Amino acid sequence: MTEPLHRPEADRNERIRVLHVDDDREFTELVATFLERVDDAFSVRSETAAADALEALETEDERIDCIVSDYDMPGADGLELLETVRDRDVDVPFVLFTGKGSEEIASEAISAGVTDYLQKEGGTDQYTVLANRVRNAVDQHRSKRALAASQDRLSRFIEQSPLGIIEYDETFEIVRVNPVAEEITGYTAEELVGGTWMPIVAEADRRRVAEIERGLLADRGGYRSVNDNVTRDGERIRCAWHNQVVTDDDGEVIRVFSQFEDITEREERKRELERTNSVLSTVFDTLPHGVLVEDADRRVLAVNHRLYDLFEIDGNPEEAVGADCERFAIEVSDRFADPEGFVTRLSSVVEAGEPVYDERLILADGGTLRRTYRPVDLPEGDGHLWLYRPGGDEAASE
Repeated sequence: MTEPLHRPEADRNERIRVLHVDDDREFTELVATFLERVDDAFSVRSETAAADALEALETEDERIDCIVSDYDMPGADGLELLETVRDRDVDVPFVLFTGKGSEEIASEAISAGVTDYLQKEGGTDQYTVLANRVRNAVDQHRSKRALAASQDRLSRFIEQSPLGIIEYDETFEIVRVNPVAEEITGYTAEELVGGTWMPIVAEADRRRVAEIERGLLADRGGYRSVNDNVTRDGERIRCAWHNQVVTDDDGEVIRVFSQFEDITEREERKRELERTNSVLSTVFDTLPHGVLVEDADRRVLAVNHRLYDLFEIDGNPEEAVGADCERFAIEVSDRFADPEGFVTRLSSVVEAGEPVYDERLILADGGTLRRTYRPVDLPEGDGHLWLYRPGGDEAASE
């Protein structure tokens, strides 16, 4: 009695559709019985002529995973069937299982692209051998199909990625470049493939990039970097790189994928913003007026040293950012002749939302301050700008 094949549990429920073609009806029934007994994943359809087999390929609802065919049959022999199947672009394993064996037929079968060749013998052991051959052929075919599908998905991802992508082999030779990488660097894929990163890296950065390469090949870092690059036209650009190492089962590096983007304009905007902020900060802190800016929720956004001087507040103005403006007003209200009126007036001005110019404030010591209010538009909503300056004799002495 033949024993079922032992296969990984994950594969047990994956059906294998076999189309068996042989002009001996009784033999096809015998083959179907034994194959399905040997491997419970098998489902065998039997036909006695090549024409019927071709029709079955076209009408079968489920994909045929393997064709097992006799050689010597009326109408068309097994190799003629194989040729027709391939002409119809049907990519399916094809096992020639024939009683008419010879070196000539075997050679002809191999030349025709048959997947496997097996000669019929007596006894039931031949069905176990056939089942193994079919199983191996189908497993290999499925693996190739899965690999091809995976490679196709990878190729589509690389080609359609919004980032530049350069693929390196285990020696860090470029093997693939996507269209965005061509656009960023100015080089064509033909100019880069087979070479290294040297042409696109600024000379001053090459030693550092070489260190990154060594780290990647050892799979010990270098996954992110920012460096200067050079386009084909000699233009200096700044790029951010994100590198991914691919290793085999032994941990050896077999591929490195580098995704990158041109951040030159972004970096320039960042530097310009930093310069602008530096200038504004200097101007803000050297104004002769005390300044306080609050957001729509009446939280302090900015306050300068001059306001702290006018209100005689100890501490660092930067620490006030985020504080509640009403509470802040209450804390300094004792500087004024009418503390409660000072706080109430602030709230009413904000509620009205109308500009106020040079409003006179009486201090507790008899001096005066002048206050100006302007509503301002901020990216996150309405804001409020307060300016304070000395009034009367204090202004003249400044």
